[in-house]
Amino acid sequence: MNVHSVYYFMEQVVNKIDKKALILDTTLILLSENGFHGTPISLIAEKAGIGAGTIYRYFKNKEELINVLFIEIQRRIINSMYSGYDETAPYQERFNVLWINMINYYRKHPKDLIFIEQHRYAPYVSTITRSESMRILSPVLLFFLEGKKRKYIKHLPLYTIIGLIYGPIVTIVKLNLDHNREITDEQIIHAEKACWDAVKYNNI
Repeated sequence: MNVHSVYYFMEQVVNKIDKKALILDTTLILLSENGFHGTPISLIAEKAGIGAGTIYRYFKNKEELINVLFIEIQRRIINSMYSGYDETAPYQERFNVLWINMINYYRKHPKDLIFIEQHRYAPYVSTITRSESMRILSPVLLFFLEGKKRKYIKHLPLYTIIGLIYGPIVTIVKLNLDHNREITDEQIIHAEKACWDAVKYNNI
């Protein structure tokens, strides 16, 4: 393969990635505005400035597109959560990093939160997607299992712990979106402490 062929190949790869990202980002925006049934492939194509046939090169149908988007957002969330994470730090400090990183991600990307909450239990989200989602989020689940085993957090069912920690994040971000208000850093610190107090082992 000569140098011109290499450049052509790389250009094709970049174009493919860019178009797929454009389709996913456009779909996310339209779903947050119009919902599943109000977002046909034709509208996605129109808003993205591409032909509908281009979308079908990457995705068989709208359901597959949404499943891919679901996984992509889960990856974005987990990558953001572990930004600055130090696995050698004390457990409470690691909890603080994960919690604050997650709520800050949703503050910056509220459409991602709306998408996840709207489509998490939708029938068109496949079993494969749910399994892949669990795999992506497994570091967080293992973090909580570590906390239970070492008695850093209460010995509660795993999904009870997740509810006590994740539920306030969703509620705070949604309330601020509903009332068009900015979440302050002070509010985040107080909320994180309240979540930690709810799950920490009694002797800590």
